[in-house]
Amino acid sequence: MLDSTRWFARRTFTRFFATTAMLLFVEMPHAQTGTVTMPALPESATAGMPALKAIGGGLLRILGFRIYNAYLWTPGGASFDHRKPYVLDIHYLRDFTAKQLAERSIDEMRDQGVGHDGVYRKWIAEMQRVFADVKEGDRLTGVATAARTAKFFYNGTFRGEIADADFTDAFFGIWLSEKSSQPRMRNQLLGKPD
Repeated sequence: MLDSTRWFARRTFTRFFATTAMLLFVEMPHAQTGTVTMPALPESATAGMPALKAIGGGLLRILGFRIYNAYLWTPGGASFDHRKPYVLDIHYLRDFTAKQLAERSIDEMRDQGVGHDGVYRKWIAEMQRVFADVKEGDRLTGVATAARTAKFFYNGTFRGEIADADFTDAFFGIWLSEKSSQPRMRNQLLGKPD
């Protein structure tokens, strides 16, 4: 009886440890620390913007797979303020369709409790209009303007604008909201230590 109790306790602990380790790995993807090299923004994306400076960035990994590098630019490198213009620049390390990017964005917004089913249909159609299919090495640059619109550029080429302040806050909140599902990446983008 004692041996079976020890076996059960050891087995339960092993399962708990393995499950916990896997959840931590999945829930807290790695945003690379240390010096981050931030490539210059496309000139097309910064036209009409105040002088911008990168404040942070990092590498997102999920289950060991490198997904993308992301960088946040603010006026003069000031602390992030969602009421002021800023740029989120994403360099993809994997292939995704515009539809996949739009659907994943809606999932993240829904998980944060932002928006509602009625507006999601409109937002997903808008995102599919302004996004492009991305391949490894492609770049998607999102610009939050002073007018609270969201402009999108694919490899430096303008794709479109979504003139909806609620969408702008919800979309960029995927990375920058305190409710972000990727808190380490958020901290890296905001230039905060882990």
